[in-house]
Amino acid sequence: MSSLKPVIGLEDAFGTRARQLRQLQGKLFDIYAQAGYEEVIPPLVERPETLSSGAGRFLSDQTLIFSDPADAGLLAIRPDMTPQVARIAATRLQDRSELKLCYSGPVMLARPDVRTGSRQQWQTGVECLGLAGEEGDLEVMHLAALSMHAAGFDKPVLQVGHMGLIRAVVADSSIRLEAWCELLSRRSPEDLSQRLSSEGLTEPCREALMTMVSGHADRAWLESKCGELGESFNRAATELLHLVDSVSTRLSGEVEVSVDAAVMPRFLYHSGMVFSGFAAGAAQALLHGGRYDAMMALHGRDMPATGFSFDLWSWLDAV
Repeated sequence: MSSLKPVIGLEDAFGTRARQLRQLQGKLFDIYAQAGYEEVIPPLVERPETLSSGAGRFLSDQTLIFSDPADAGLLAIRPDMTPQVARIAATRLQDRSELKLCYSGPVMLARPDVRTGSRQQWQTGVECLGLAGEEGDLEVMHLAALSMHAAGFDKPVLQVGHMGLIRAVVADSSIRLEAWCELLSRRSPEDLSQRLSSEGLTEPCREALMTMVSGHADRAWLESKCGELGESFNRAATELLHLVDSVSTRLSGEVEVSVDAAVMPRFLYHSGMVFSGFAAGAAQALLHGGRYDAMMALHGRDMPATGFSFDLWSWLDAV
């Protein structure tokens, strides 16, 4: 009988739980359809290179790869749907200069999520392709706020950062970017201090990293650091501050927007602004999003792209 048990980290859904997921999915898709977004349904499996293109090694450790018995070669189960949307935009929909797409379906992680122990998610999200800069960012952040409201979350908050900030601060480091991002995402000053003790960064950069990991890299801090950490940092900070002002004005009363220079994306294929969604009573981030222009270029179509996604199962549990 033991062979009939579900795989650890994977669960069945039925009855009330399955019905609740479909009901919430329907409410969200109504919002996205009203905003002009079309649904796409990519396959569960892809060629490994499709999932790694543009995202590179950032998805590889969570991608389950197997040999296809029907002689299609190596195949991979998707851990994330954004690379699939990028493939569709670069191939099947290449005749359209602007794309607004939404999706909802299962993804599988090669390793259990460190917080939940689960290997499965019901990833839901939107991708806005072809709208450069602030216009596209504003649109997806608005949809993120509407999504949290529709799910029943109280007092939603969007914390906004920019990948250009961390890239500028660690530009002279011998350690790879993803290692710094992983340290910041843990929000552990002790762990970061240990790493800094063996890394030859300048004192201003070391202080910046410690402030970021401690959760104090807010708007006032960011404004105070303009002019101190180089031109790349200044450009990212200016872009971020202008975006936060615009979003706060446009979404006043719908969602609180705040600056946090230590916001890190779920997967490191983002190239510009990044954001996470929170709400009262939710201990963890509810959604992650941001701009990922570089991924599209590496899929063979150079076009701006931004979006967000979340796990619908986690939302049902949090609500």
